[in-house]
Amino acid sequence: MKKFLSLVLALVMTMSLVTISAGAKDFTDDSKIQYEEAVDVVSDLKIVDGYKDGSFNPTGTLTRGAAAKIICNLLLGP
Repeated sequence: MKKFLSLVLALVMTMSLVTISAGAKDFTDDSKIQYEEAVDVVSDLKIVDGYKDGSFNPTGTLTRGAAAKIICNLLLGP
């Protein structure tokens, strides 16, 4: 039983290293994004979907409306 639990734990730990980036959205300004894995995760979870022109704009300032949309997506889902 201990070997089985050890195997399951090792498998879970290995799978936690896999990134979610396969289903993430490609933004037009990918080269400017510094924390790509984090952006891929929030994009895949549909918390942040970027701007209408397809960019993420990582250097832009976060407006009150964008912050409200992010909070609503976190609480209520997309």
